[in-house]
Formats: sequence, C-alpha cells, structure tokens
Amino acid sequence: MEFRKIQFTGRSSYIISLPKKWIKENNLKQGDVVPLVINPDGSITILPKEPKEISEKKELMISEEYSPDMAIRLIISAYIQGYDVLEIKFTKELPHYKVKIRKVIQSLPGVEIILDEPTRIVGKSLLADEEINLREILERINSIIVSMLEDLYFMKKSQTKELIRDINDLENELDRFYFLTIRAVNKILSKRSLIEESGIVRRSFDLIGILFIVRNIERIGDHIIRIAENFDDDIEIEYIRKMYTEMLSQITKRDLKKIDTLMLALKEKIRQIDYKKSIAMDSYRRILEYLENIGETIINMALS
Repeated sequence: MEFRKIQFTGRSSYIISLPKKWIKENNLKQGDVVPLVINPDGSITILPKEPKEISEKKELMISEEYSPDMAIRLIISAYIQGYDVLEIKFTKELPHYKVKIRKVIQSLPGVEIILDEPTRIVGKSLLADEEINLREILERINSIIVSMLEDLYFMKKSQTKELIRDINDLENELDRFYFLTIRAVNKILSKRSLIEESGIVRRSFDLIGILFIVRNIERIGDHIIRIAENFDDDIEIEYIRKMYTEMLSQITKRDLKKIDTLMLALKEKIRQIDYKKSIAMDSYRRILEYLENIGETIINMALS
C-alpha cells in the first residue's frame, strides 16, 4: 500500500499525485482523462480507462461430445457471466439437445429466442442491466419462498398433495432469480465499481454476501420440495416461515442483537429435531441450518 499527501492548489482545489509506474503501465500521459468512482463505503476508485464491458455476444459450439446437461450448464454459465447475446451452434442437427436448450434459454430472466434454425439458436437478453436492483430481486426471491411455505402449510392442513406442482413451479422461478442475482453481481464487478441503486451494497464483501445468501435461499427451496414430496406432520411450517422472514429482514436492518437472538433460537431448535426420523425431518433441520448460514453472513456484512 502506498500513501500520498493531499496538496492544496489554486483557491479551491485539492490534488494528489499518481504513481509514475502506474501511469506508464497504463500508457497514460499528461492531459488524459481517467474515470473516478466514489464508492458507497467512502473509498475512491481511479480507473486507467473506461471499464471494459463484457463482450456482448457468446458463441457456443455444441456437439455430441457434450451431454445435454453439460450444454445447459454452458448456456447458464454464459448468461450469469453477463453476455447479452447467446448464439448456440450445433455441429449437426441434434433435436433432443435443442428441446432442452430451448427450454433453458426461455427460463433465463429477460432472455428471448430471436432465431431458431436446425443447427443454430440465438437468444438475446432484453433486460436493461442498469435497471436491475438487488433489493428488488431479493424481495422477489423472498416472496417465492414465502409462497412455497404457504402452499406447504395448506398441504399439511388439507392433507392433500395437489399443490406439489405449484411448489415445483415456484422452485423453478426461484432458480431463475438465483441466476439473475449472479448475473447482476457479476455486472457490478465487471465495472470495477460498487455503485448500484439498492443501497444494500456498501463494500465489496456485500456482493459476496448477497451471492452466499441467495445460494442458501435456493437450497432452502430445494428442501421445501423435498418436504412436500415426503411430508411429515411434525414439521413446524409456521416456525420456518417466521424465522425465515425475520432473518431475511436483517439483510437491510443488520441489527446484531436481533440476529443473535434468532441464531440462538435456531441453534436450540436444530438440537431438538430428530432428523433421522424421516427425509422430511432431515430437510427441516437443513433449512434451519441454512438460515443459520444466512445469519452468519449478515453479521459479516454488518461489520462494514
């Protein structure tokens, strides 16, 4: 780390010198204009030039050397890395691949198929990335989990499994917003700036925290599905909903005393659960453990 003295020049200007080595390495000279970003944590980032945007287009060549599942993973990877145009080319006609690939492209938030040929599919993101707000994404993700728990509660009350399909549909939507979150965070990082409109991100660690929180929420969704398919009447669905809602509200509130109370309650409840009793009870315990993970992450975010 280098330290530079702030100097006063003229009548109202403060200046600080830049390292000569840095100037030369970035091919800068006197008179050049460099971008300056004031970050939410009060730090300033000076960039040697305009940040490079991620290449707009990603081409993927798919052959039978890849399994259909691998082809899907490549497409999702290109999306979350921030590419706006996904061009998938096939070495030959592979209709069974195309069915799955077409379905996954249509499931990615904001992406529409604009071209569909026998050996080529092109998907394009119609999202305005600058309008993506992490707080709004988290609110939508939270509402999905709450809806899944409400369906689960109704299943328990009515002793019917008719809502399993709806819970599965909600879990698929949860996955979509999980991918959107990763894409949004990656877009922020690619600009080498922490500026975004939600107010949640105050330092770079917060971006890591958001990814970790959303990953744990996505896993909670998986275990709600598991409970719905292997129901056990001993599961306290209202308790899950209460603890989930209260813990997730702390992403913005960051009240350490409240988080401490929630963490202690979760720890005691987890200790009481007979997770060996059934598949559903094991998932019940895991959901509460994921809430513990979220609490630990929020604590780390609160220490900014």
